Amino acid sequence: MDMLYLLAGTKMSRRDNTIYIKPKEGKARRFPVETLKHIVVAGASQFNSELVSFLGKQGVRLSFLDYYGHFSASLESANLHASGAVHLAQAKTILDLENRLALGKLIMGAGLQNIIGNLRYYTYRGKSTLKPAIEEIKVQRQALLEKAQDVDEMMGHEGQARQIYYSAWKLINPPLKITKRTRRPPKDRINSLISFCNGLVYSICKNELSKTHLDLTLSFVHAPTQARASLSLDLAEIFKPIITDKLIFGLINRDMMEDKDFEETEGMCLLSEHGRRKVVDGFREKMDREEVGDLRGWRAVILREAFKIQAHVLGMENYVPYVHKV
Repeated sequence: MDMLYLLAGTKMSRRDNTIYIKPKEGKARRFPVETLKHIVVAGASQFNSELVSFLGKQGVRLSFLDYYGHFSASLESANLHASGAVHLAQAKTILDLENRLALGKLIMGAGLQNIIGNLRYYTYRGKSTLKPAIEEIKVQRQALLEKAQDVDEMMGHEGQARQIYYSAWKLINPPLKITKRTRRPPKDRINSLISFCNGLVYSICKNELSKTHLDLTLSFVHAPTQARASLSLDLAEIFKPIITDKLIFGLINRDMMEDKDFEETEGMCLLSEHGRRKVVDGFREKMDREEVGDLRGWRAVILREAFKIQAHVLGMENYVPYVHKV
């Protein structure tokens, strides 16, 4: 196990060359630091600066999700590997607006294709009322790929397609109904699940991208910025439909979520610690154990995708984005 998820009330400390994890519930465990690569802090946890420094020296990244379940920050080693050749090639791709738009269309087009795949899965199982939504999303995807003249126009088509997609969730199962996508804060149960799971996916994308030489602040779809790892947002567009949405469909369709899994107040709904634990268990299973073609776990697929983008900007091969087969 090279990845840990910490929920609220967890205490983490150093014991020689091991990490001692004491959860609020359950038995305490030790983990050799050499086996760890990434720790996701998904709730208020206790540890000190000495431990953080130790993890940094060992190359272990800490990713933090905020109160609403969004990715908020990360702590990582000061000695991250970098490549001047990759940095220059990546910057050149972004500064060439035609090349940037072409690569952005591939990324966003794959994300919409994976959205269509999710709906097709249920049409094959008798949900024929989803067919009009599929056709509408196809129109937006085609417009994105063929007609968009700049990134803003491309994002507009993607946004319209995603609205159609979310509106169709209730046709899969009425409890999946989304009246409106809300984020800060999420206002209902489905929105709280989307926000929390997207935060997990984003943290994984950031961690896997860090294993390449790509600069995480230089992105092709979202605005490049020094304030955040925007390239992780790009990569997450491909995988959110496959990981976040399919995980939520499974939890709701199997009636796994209960009232105690949510904390609801006027105008806001968040996952409780019990709910977060349930979602993290499902997410961990999907990321590390689910068979995906010739690979085991979605983390391996995301890492391969990151290296494909790196190869593209270096001119080594043309990028063909991942599209999940239904």
